Amino acid sequence: MAPRPISIVGAGIGGLTLGRSLLKQGIPTVLYERAPSTPRHGYSITLHASAYRSLLDVLDMDERTFRGQVAVDRASGGVGDINHGSIVDPRHISTTSFRAHRGRFERLLREGLDIRWEHAVEAVRETSSGLVLWLQDGRRFDSGCVIAADGPHSPIWKSLSSATSLRVLPFVAFSGKRLVPRAVFDSIYASSLESSNLVELNRAGVVFQVQVSEHQEEHASISWVYSRSAKGPTDVLHKPDRPMSGATDMPKEFFHEIAALRDLPQPFKEMFEIEKLKTDRILHWLMRVGLVSMQELQRLAKKEVFFMGDAVHVEPIIGGQGANVAVTDGLELAECIAKSGTKGLSEWYKAQYPDWEMGVSRSERVIREKHGEHGAGL
Repeated sequence: MAPRPISIVGAGIGGLTLGRSLLKQGIPTVLYERAPSTPRHGYSITLHASAYRSLLDVLDMDERTFRGQVAVDRASGGVGDINHGSIVDPRHISTTSFRAHRGRFERLLREGLDIRWEHAVEAVRETSSGLVLWLQDGRRFDSGCVIAADGPHSPIWKSLSSATSLRVLPFVAFSGKRLVPRAVFDSIYASSLESSNLVELNRAGVVFQVQVSEHQEEHASISWVYSRSAKGPTDVLHKPDRPMSGATDMPKEFFHEIAALRDLPQPFKEMFEIEKLKTDRILHWLMRVGLVSMQELQRLAKKEVFFMGDAVHVEPIIGGQGANVAVTDGLELAECIAKSGTKGLSEWYKAQYPDWEMGVSRSERVIREKHGEHGAGL
């Protein structure tokens, strides 16, 4: 009897990279994803060569073809360039880093994979015959090895362990998205961006970010981020205990804070114009970090349930390298399985754990430095 395919829970960047890498090795997988297959993640991310170059062999692509397919400005012939002079702290961006459209990147990774959309796995249970995936809608699926790539709020983890590791850092962050008519983009944004798809400004510890998400014929999709350190326990914009559903609740104090801004240079002046801002789709971000214990990882490994990416080690959206470490985890985990089978994953944990610890620590340092009152920026 042929062994059951490996079950991967979560079809984000980490799970897709793992599935695609195992496919290259001839190892079957099934990916379970709670979301529907409709287009999603229409925003940009920074990819570093240290992560994506190792992926090129899996995709059978050269670097220029890869960047040309997923870059945010591919429609205008670009390859996602980032101008170092436009970044608050360019030490963490190399000349080979670029801005990719996450949705297109994930679509590329999906090719050839068996993905079960709208399959929300809520728990893994042990039975006398092996593991069973329990779905939110009541369906159940027998499974072999399970690898959870289902994010920092992993339902798989919660179903098997009471241990928690997430911390919210003392930062305020809001992110928004806007469609800008092509004429406005060309007249205001293009010259200010100076051939970069990401620009930042630090003004007295408040960081403004404007990023190109996608070029289209009649408009451009632009995103912005507004972030600063929290001002102590009375800061009404710092809500570390808010529920996940509260991410779309916009306090009036946020708009008051934006309205008080003066003399911003372009493109920040246009992007943070208060009346335009009020029509954007805005999210309140929490800057979370966390690292689950090695003891718990090893305990669950004995049950043939494993974890990767930000289901294990969580870095904040600002200052973190979430997409890149997800790619790296997926590639290295697939290599381990190809060489040693799932029995080798306990040793893989031991080898990776120091890097995960350093990554979480580094991300905390980067976000603090980024919001230092050093006046860096444009």
